[in-house]
Amino acid sequence: MADYNSQLPVRSKDDSDERLLTKIQDGSDPSGVGKTVEVSETKLHTRNHGSDSDGTDREVLLSQEGHVQSNGDYDASTNKRPSSQGMIVSDRDASPAESTMNKRPTAVAGDSDKVALDVAISDSSGNNFTDTNPLPVYIADNPAVEVDDFDQASAVAKDASSNHDYTITSGKTGKHLTADASASGYARFELQVETGVGAGTFDTKMVKFNSTAKPNVEFRLRANIGAGIIVRIAKTNLDNQPQDLYSQISLVEVS
Repeated sequence: MADYNSQLPVRSKDDSDERLLTKIQDGSDPSGVGKTVEVSETKLHTRNHGSDSDGTDREVLLSQEGHVQSNGDYDASTNKRPSSQGMIVSDRDASPAESTMNKRPTAVAGDSDKVALDVAISDSSGNNFTDTNPLPVYIADNPAVEVDDFDQASAVAKDASSNHDYTITSGKTGKHLTADASASGYARFELQVETGVGAGTFDTKMVKFNSTAKPNVEFRLRANIGAGIIVRIAKTNLDNQPQDLYSQISLVEVS
């Protein structure tokens, strides 16, 4: 007759209480280091494992405050599916804490496939800027390079011309061009801009004439002027005798 595989109930006596003492151990290496579940402070201490998004077994880690750690930074090899969660911000408080974290910021879909976070500019008390609560503005130095280029053409003959040229600095763009020109007698002044770097040909932008009553003329040009392009004031003496012709080119150059 074959052996009978019978089972009996287990009882254990420990001091005056009957208790069953059980160890939870690793099945293949029960005596190995760290292979037995420990109980301390009436808590069962285990290592929590789970599968990552690729199916690889990973141990779940906690922060030093006991929170489950998450990683929102994408990495092609170690974090291909980063964690994501909504942004929560705190009430304005001298001591921000978890209890003050109750504000949800908003956003709106913008152009070029972007999402723009809503941002409001307010004063230090959170009040809107209005006509009665204006935003203070202070004038700072212009970050651009300011150019003032003066030219005096001496004793220009009747009906003859003299060119005042300024070349925009390499790596810069000329902006907000103004030019002043003057003569004691009759004269014609022409603002020109070169058609290309080194082209030697010019487009006329404006022509002005002075008079003995108004010997000065002024030019304004808002177009951007590229690096290496020549700005020219062509000055022609229309009086009946030689005279000096004056001009000044003013602009700012930005990188």
